[in-house]
Amino acid sequence: MLRSRISSALDRVGVLSGMLALRARTPSPWLPILTYHRVAEPKDAAMLDDGVVDVTPAMFDRHMASLTKWFSVLDLDQVLAFRAGAPLPKNPVLVTFDDGYRDNYEVALPILKKYGVKATFFVATHYIEERRLFWWDRINFLLKTTKLPRVEIAYPARETLHLDSPEATHRSVTRALRIVKDHYALDLERFLGGLAEATGVTLARDDERRMVDDLMMTWDEVRNLRAAGMDVQSHTSTHRVLQTLPPEKYAEELGGSKEVLEGVLKERVRTISYPVGKPLEYTPEIRRAVRAAGYELGFSNATGVNGRWSFDPLDAKRIAVDVDLPDSQFLAMLALPYLAY
Repeated sequence: MLRSRISSALDRVGVLSGMLALRARTPSPWLPILTYHRVAEPKDAAMLDDGVVDVTPAMFDRHMASLTKWFSVLDLDQVLAFRAGAPLPKNPVLVTFDDGYRDNYEVALPILKKYGVKATFFVATHYIEERRLFWWDRINFLLKTTKLPRVEIAYPARETLHLDSPEATHRSVTRALRIVKDHYALDLERFLGGLAEATGVTLARDDERRMVDDLMMTWDEVRNLRAAGMDVQSHTSTHRVLQTLPPEKYAEELGGSKEVLEGVLKERVRTISYPVGKPLEYTPEIRRAVRAAGYELGFSNATGVNGRWSFDPLDAKRIAVDVDLPDSQFLAMLALPYLAY
């Protein structure tokens, strides 16, 4: 990969550390925002969605050590103040997490506290409240545990998902996830129910609850996260891609999750990250709904870097992190953010 080779070369000849040192002393034209999901070993998510494992614990420790060495790590209040016109410190960066996985609390929180980093955690309230598997984890579980070499689904359209090799299973999981991410007005429970029937995989409610208790935070852990100095904000209710929902569903996803979180945290929730990270550039009706629900900041994902003078508070860009990302590229895309995309 070209960006990786460039980053490695910059690191080897000392240019990268020089750029970081310069950035630490001069005003930055950028506000990079990092997105994490899970902090775990990829094998720990083998039968679920291993694609949301962004860093191992050791990687995350190195990331936070680098951030505190070279950057001014912001908290959410500072970004909200910047939105209102306050200046940013030199070389700013914000650390965020999406979804609500338990390793955020058990693994990431101690590392954040070790380095004095205050991160923002966006949680999907329905899954924590109801103790249900995230829909992407359920899809992975059904397709990875079935004994069938292929399955036929009928909704939302008839198609065959092949599962007769690891490569075919990966493609079929990707296809099933894409259906949920792209299909307008999808009846999610009908789709998941049909997939379960097609695979012949039965997941009893008690078994699912035990999996969820191992996988996801509880409300007590969310409250403890906040008490430890972290910010906790909304990731909608059911983590549906807003662009695929009819407008009458916006209030439930946006306002409903905000109301639940405010009840849990006993404080105002002002910020949201959009599921699957899609920006609002071409959806003014969603932007209006986000504003009407009372949010002051909204974050997309894997969309790039914010210019200091072109910051869109309801469509802030974030940089996605990947478990295969070399340390040199992690630092390079922060020192020179356009190496990220």
